[in-house]
Amino acid sequence: MTYEKKLFSISSDKTQLSRFSGDKEAWPVYISVGNIAKSVCRQTSKCAMILLGYIPITKLECLSEATRKDRAYRLFHYCMSYILGLFSGLSS
Repeated sequence: MTYEKKLFSISSDKTQLSRFSGDKEAWPVYISVGNIAKSVCRQTSKCAMILLGYIPITKLECLSEATRKDRAYRLFHYCMSYILGLFSGLSS
């Protein structure tokens, strides 16, 4: 019997979407095979990273300063759970 290890890397980093639209920002979420060298992953021409989706960034101005940070943290992790949950039924 053969066992395979399938390692993937998930990454995200806050980025500005457009210079022309002001302060619109998002967290793009990328996936790649885990054993690709960093020098290759960072070259966009190599297509080593695949965009899974965008997590929106909101200022949450309707909330008080005390709860804003916690809600932003929860929103980010809820969105990541949702995106990664799409892969839960793919394993055999």
